[in-house]
Amino acid sequence: MKLSTTSVLALGIVSLLAACDSGVNKNGTDTPPTTPPATVFYQLIVTLDGSGNVVSSPAGISCGTQCNKSYAAGTIVNLTPNANAGSHFDTWSGDCDSSGNCRLVMNQNHTVRAHFSVSPISRYTLTVSMTGDGEGTVVSSPHGIDCGEQCSADYDQNTLVTLNAAADASSRFDGWSGDCSGKTACTLTMDKARSTVARFTALPPLPPTAVSRQWLFGDTHVHDDHSSDGSFPRQVLGQEQAGNMPVSDQINFAADSGLDFLPLTDHRTYDQHYDPLWESSRLLLMPGEEANGGPHALVHGAIDTIVQGANPPGRPDFVNLQQSIWDAHAQAASWSTAHPDDGETDDDGKPNIKANAQGVDTVEVWNKASNPDKEINYAENRWNAGFRFGVVGACDDHFKELWILGGPGMPSTGVFAPRRSVRGILQSLQAGNTIIRRNSGILPVMRVMLEADMNGAGTFAAVGGDEITAAAGTKGKLRITVYNGFGTIVSLYRSPGRAAGVLKTFLPTSIAKSETYLVDIVASDQPTWYRVEARGPGLPAAIDTAALSDPLNNVPSTIPLLNELQAVTSPVFIAPRAIDAIPEVALPSDIGIDDGAALALGSAGSFAGFPALVVDNGISHLVAEAHTSGSTAILYRRRNADGSWSVAVNLTSNTLQARFPKIAARGNSVWVAWQDGRGGEQPHRPAIYLRHSADGGKHWETEIALRTVKGRAEHPDLALLASGAPIVVWQEISAGNPFDVMMQRVGSDAQPINLSRDGKSFHAANAFDSRSALYPASVWPVVSVSSDGRAAVAWQDNRTDKDPLWTGGAGYGEGTDPDNWQIMLRTLAPSATTWSAPTSLGANDRADRHPALTFTADGRLVAAWDSKVMSSSGVNLSIQSAQSLDNGSTWSAPAAVAENVTAMSQWPKLGLAANGRAQMVWYDSRATDWRWRVMTTAMGSDGAWSAGQLIPSRGINTWPAVSNGAIAYASTRNALRLQRDRTQQVFLLQSALSP
Repeated sequence: MKLSTTSVLALGIVSLLAACDSGVNKNGTDTPPTTPPATVFYQLIVTLDGSGNVVSSPAGISCGTQCNKSYAAGTIVNLTPNANAGSHFDTWSGDCDSSGNCRLVMNQNHTVRAHFSVSPISRYTLTVSMTGDGEGTVVSSPHGIDCGEQCSADYDQNTLVTLNAAADASSRFDGWSGDCSGKTACTLTMDKARSTVARFTALPPLPPTAVSRQWLFGDTHVHDDHSSDGSFPRQVLGQEQAGNMPVSDQINFAADSGLDFLPLTDHRTYDQHYDPLWESSRLLLMPGEEANGGPHALVHGAIDTIVQGANPPGRPDFVNLQQSIWDAHAQAASWSTAHPDDGETDDDGKPNIKANAQGVDTVEVWNKASNPDKEINYAENRWNAGFRFGVVGACDDHFKELWILGGPGMPSTGVFAPRRSVRGILQSLQAGNTIIRRNSGILPVMRVMLEADMNGAGTFAAVGGDEITAAAGTKGKLRITVYNGFGTIVSLYRSPGRAAGVLKTFLPTSIAKSETYLVDIVASDQPTWYRVEARGPGLPAAIDTAALSDPLNNVPSTIPLLNELQAVTSPVFIAPRAIDAIPEVALPSDIGIDDGAALALGSAGSFAGFPALVVDNGISHLVAEAHTSGSTAILYRRRNADGSWSVAVNLTSNTLQARFPKIAARGNSVWVAWQDGRGGEQPHRPAIYLRHSADGGKHWETEIALRTVKGRAEHPDLALLASGAPIVVWQEISAGNPFDVMMQRVGSDAQPINLSRDGKSFHAANAFDSRSALYPASVWPVVSVSSDGRAAVAWQDNRTDKDPLWTGGAGYGEGTDPDNWQIMLRTLAPSATTWSAPTSLGANDRADRHPALTFTADGRLVAAWDSKVMSSSGVNLSIQSAQSLDNGSTWSAPAAVAENVTAMSQWPKLGLAANGRAQMVWYDSRATDWRWRVMTTAMGSDGAWSAGQLIPSRGINTWPAVSNGAIAYASTRNALRLQRDRTQQVFLLQSALSP
């Protein structure tokens, strides 16, 4: 909320400026890099009994030739027995005692013995079939069955074979028939040929009224001192004043108010999430931003700031707004229109051209700092034009001096979430399953809920925000439930809304109880919507800031009124068929073509994205993030050299918050890293996990928790060293510390090494100015390893900014907006133990972010990133690149790659072609139909980038990854509607780039 100087001076005279932050000053000191301890080695000895051999991974043991090997402490060694002709493997003895593969952790000397016996003459075939409409896998122990890819295998007579069935995230295992009938984990004795059938059933979508769903309440629009106009002193006296609204104050007030969740939606920045104070054990914090220069939007759940570009010449004045919606959805974020009476409407209250943007998830119809009646009118106008979205309400609070009238939660938004999780809240916002309630802290809390039953089952399966398909003439019922509604008037509206008057009115009489009303309805042959609101005596629904300039003459305007807004529901939408919006200015048709890409991961109606890809020896290894009801998972799939596919495997079936996967592979060794929030979301405790496959992704070993901290370990990246061991990097923050980049070489580094702390100063805020805190952030790390053993790590860093994480400071006012982000980089020479000093790429007058790295076959180290001038909105990003011929000691000047000044180019990724030269991909907005599409370019023998190629694929295509000419990316091409169809899947395009 923005107050005039005269308005807030009056409020300030009443000693409001006396409220000060009570933070404790805490100075940080530079920490020298840790010297790794000397490596300890332990010996593994293998002996044989019978006719066979044993090999190890990592290499070293090949017994009977090489039967002993020393390994570094902590190394995980897998031993695989191989029987000679006429023999079979029986079992292990010694430090391994099993009949399968032997897995040892080298934390001491180990001795094992492999026992082989003469094979019986008879061998029998086990055959597995899969049936049903679901998806899953069946694997055997001992190995042989891996179905659906390998569904039969021969076993020696009397071998005990155990079959394990695992359903995919969207399915369930419904049991066996055949020889495994009646069993759960089926074990068969191979005394004859056997066959069995596994049934997998697709899970139905979670019904709106499922028992697991729950109402969670929060505020969707809250500011702090990371906003350019946050805090009372800065709005009253100017930006050169101290800040008094730290992140923690808004979080604590929201928790004290009984809220369940809170985003901090600061203006056009993501920096609030890099503040060590962004933490709570009392409520769910979710990412947020007030995006765009005009009109404003609320983006919830994005992974970084949503950059509003410059509107292309000659195009309607909402193109950049539309592109920001598509960008947010590509990140599985929710996009909300903020105070539409200030941006999407003209002075006469009618929607302007910016109201044509499609895909809005919610609209703020009750902003405490503006006019909810105008905002409701706007929403009804858009619903009547076929737009489908839910409603939210928020305080839009910037300063604590107005907490009593409009602090966080006044009003509050309720979401009908499938799970108490950030993902569950975001999915409910996307579905529009929302209500708004009064939550003043003075008056009793009341709320209203709207449900519908259009199939006569009496289950009221739809809630506000849902769309119901019903033929004309279908009879149904609405159920209106009012909690604590005494003294209010509850009104039911039917489209076209308030212009047609109230359809029905109800007068609740209960205090601290619920009352229910049933209304008979009949479906029309035209799209229809129903919504409910409640009004009655109470505090003003909006803060009349004009009254503050003359409080003595305007006292009546601050007295509780008789017809104030108390509660609002999202509409229930009913139509003969799913409808599309009918905007005044239509979006251009999709000009994309069929690019021949194969659907790799994801299903209709759900989100899959952020893919990572590596192609090795003709085999494509692909991972991506996939979302189910209130949760996230990591899926893996392999495309074989002959073009056949393995089934998709959920690598994280025992967790609900796995995100941002990365993959590395060499031969049969495949590693996957990801960020996992199984440590909880109150407070957020994501950790870094690894999982390994020693047979090319066919079977996966037990996961490894690489890094868990009392803080957040996020956004991993990994590569394979010459030894085959992974090197992993990530960003990490803990109490009292800034975000730093950590690195660990698995199997050789006993502890992670902090690569970004050198030269970084940080300290907490003083008691008088929340913006005096200094916590430079080092984020978005990437790592690359060369074929000759060199390694490089790059990240995004703002330590060179005058006031990192802030816009301006006390005593001088405005600062950079956004920060002066730079790309920083360190390298490690082959066999070296010490990393080079940090090198900075980029420019001081630009925000340089989101680095990518690769080594080429001719020895170049190539870096790329996206960049823009330091303006918070209305400017476009470009892709910049630089290269070094001396392992990072010196660099070429950064240069734009395939730049189009009228378009946005962002989030580059680098890979290698078959000829060892660099390839680059990113997503780009230069297509004439406005849609995001994948751009590609290749480096020539002279180190110059080609002009670039836009891949004209159907749909909105984002998050590309490239390896050996193949590209994986996320696409909406199978979505059936521009609004409300959240289908995004991952596709693989082979040979998209010429080597």
